[in-house]
Amino acid sequence: MHVEVFTAVSAFQHLRTEWQQLLTRLPWHSVFHTPQWQENWWRHFGTSHQLYLLAVRADDGTLQGLAPLMTPAGAETSARLELLGDLEVCDYLDILLLPPYQQEVAQALVTHLVTQAGDELELCLPNLAQHSPVQALFQKNLIEHGLTVEIEQIETCPTIALPADWEAYLALLRGKDRHELRRKIRRAEAAVQLEYRVTTEAHQLAADVETFIALHRMSQQEAKHDFMTPAKTAFFRDMAQQLWPHGWLELVFLYADGEPIAGLCCFTYGSTYAAYNSGYHPAYAELSSGIVLFAHCIGRAIARGCTAFDFLRGNESYKYRFGATDQPLYQLLARTACPVQGSHL
Repeated sequence: MHVEVFTAVSAFQHLRTEWQQLLTRLPWHSVFHTPQWQENWWRHFGTSHQLYLLAVRADDGTLQGLAPLMTPAGAETSARLELLGDLEVCDYLDILLLPPYQQEVAQALVTHLVTQAGDELELCLPNLAQHSPVQALFQKNLIEHGLTVEIEQIETCPTIALPADWEAYLALLRGKDRHELRRKIRRAEAAVQLEYRVTTEAHQLAADVETFIALHRMSQQEAKHDFMTPAKTAFFRDMAQQLWPHGWLELVFLYADGEPIAGLCCFTYGSTYAAYNSGYHPAYAELSSGIVLFAHCIGRAIARGCTAFDFLRGNESYKYRFGATDQPLYQLLARTACPVQGSHL
């Protein structure tokens, strides 16, 4: 095996076809691991970083692994590396290792990093899902090269294991939660004329993105006010344009008497339906519009045959009332025991 190093943004286009083929051969991956997502993030937020994208190839040239790494802004040494992305907009990050060569790919990557960094390597791999083999494989190889390794849970992504139909889903809920969900849906339906709309035509996408952004900005939660900065708004617009044509993004809206009162931005990737972000009109708070729209999207996920509804990062209490259980996210942090000068990255 040999490792190729890419430091220019053109790498995302150069590797795109192979990257997508690699993803299809992995047992678990998410939209956050696609070249479309990663290139969009880099173009919006990567200008103050140095790209360090590693591709691992077999002797016949077949791509067997990808490590999308970067040197973060403000790093004291070029040997400080972390996964491409950030913890605000990227819920899952990972290094891609092709079965059944995961051990060999991990070993090749660690050997390359240690060789290039000399004695001052610092590697931070956050937001690793519990499905990822990276924690175990990298820990083993890094320790063998004399680094200290810390692995800790840093977040959770509450997720519902979906049954085959809506009634079976309701039966999974606690009695009180099931009763409350039904009551809120009935109350909203009795109060106004409800309508659910999904972006289905390309010519609607740009306008629907703006509707979602407007609802997000109207939301009264403090975290939402802090999220949709001008930079993140530009990222969000481009992200929608990149993902929607592949069928990976759904914008779902709840209308009341013709007025949009809630919106959900969801990812439909593989067998998982994931709720990425939401927005609500404060004037309709008494209708529990967010809960009603989430319930509708869970029903959509079941109808699509999805096996999981992922609420993504955060342990907000409403997620558990929908029947979600914690799916931990981990961070691996590795350092050389006694850093000295001499990095070659």
